[in-house]
This record gives sequence, C-alpha cells and structure tokens, in this order.
Amino acid sequence: MNRWTVRAAWLVPLVTVLASMSVHQPRGVANAPIIFISQADFPGPEALIFTLGLTVSGVWQAWTVWAMTQTAPRPWSLERVVGLLAAGCVVVMANRSMYAHLNAHILAAVGIFIFGWLWLGLVQKRLRSSGATQGFAQRKWALWCVGIGIAMHLIAAAVALLVNPDLTLPTANAGHPWWTIAALSEYLLVGGMWWGIAALEQDLAVVQNTAS
Repeated sequence: MNRWTVRAAWLVPLVTVLASMSVHQPRGVANAPIIFISQADFPGPEALIFTLGLTVSGVWQAWTVWAMTQTAPRPWSLERVVGLLAAGCVVVMANRSMYAHLNAHILAAVGIFIFGWLWLGLVQKRLRSSGATQGFAQRKWALWCVGIGIAMHLIAAAVALLVNPDLTLPTANAGHPWWTIAALSEYLLVGGMWWGIAALEQDLAVVQNTAS
C-alpha cells in the first residue's frame, strides 16, 4: 500500500460526487439549490457517473482497509470488520437509488455514516500513542465534523417530519428549510470522512505497522 492507495479512497468519491452534481444541477432537474448528495443519482448521465464512481470507490475503500490491516492491528480486527462494512455500504448505496429504493438507500447511507465514523475513530485510537502525530490533529477535527454532521442530519430530518408529516421524501421536498439543513449537514459529515482518510496519508508508515 502506498500514498496513492489512500488518496484514491477519498479522491475518487469526491470527484464522483462533484461530477454527478455538476451534471445534475445544469440539467434543470434539481428541485432545490441545495440538495442531498444522493439526489444527484437522478435518471440520466449523472446516475451513471454516481453509480459507477461510488461502486469503484466502495471497492477501493475496502481494499484500502484490507491493506491497512494486513499486519496491524491484527487480521480480522474490529477495525478491519467495521471498515469493510462501511465500504460495503458505499457499494450498496451506489446501486440502490433513493428514487427507486429509498428504504434500502437510507439504510446503506446510515451504515456509511456510523461504520465510517467508528472505523475512523478506531484508526485514531490505534495511532494515538504510536508517534503518528502529523495527521492526528486533523483526524481529530475530522471526527468532530462527522459526529456533528450526523447529529445535525438526524435532528433536521426529524424536525422536518414533525413540522409536516407529509414531507416524507426529501427527493420531493428538498427545498424545505429543514431538509436544506439536513443536506448541508450531510456535506459536513461526508467531507469530514474524506478529510479523515486524507489525513492518513501523513502517517502512512505508522498506519500499516502499529498494533492496537
């Protein structure tokens, strides 16, 4: 595993999301200026970009987790299992559009958020006293971003449904203020995850050789 193995784990999904949303908005099919990331998985060219890009991302992230845990902390550690679950959820979400499979899509997205956050926390815990100091502070802030993003996301969605129970589909009501807050919080938490992965590049040698 080298620096580009880790870099691709955050760069490929970032490019995929930016590309699919950049196609989706100019086509005039976005129902609000600020939308959920997955709303870019709309039938058309953006759906192809979204599905292929995030499927590749999930598979690559699984390989990255596997490679990171070949020698440390140990084969089939909790870190490896949780990381593989997070990567698997990325693949499922990419292939279950929120327009056609909303429930499955939501479950996969929640899996990404929770397992991804837990995985990053386990990596941070393992590296805490290992001398991996270059990216430590950045990963700490990234974990806070993910945690705050998850809390804001859940609260905003819950409030939106309490204010108006008819707003059950963010795909149809993305312009509602609380759905907008939920979408912005999604940007925060996903960005935090990518930031946390990117920070691992700075401590690559330690990541591969430090026991828990």
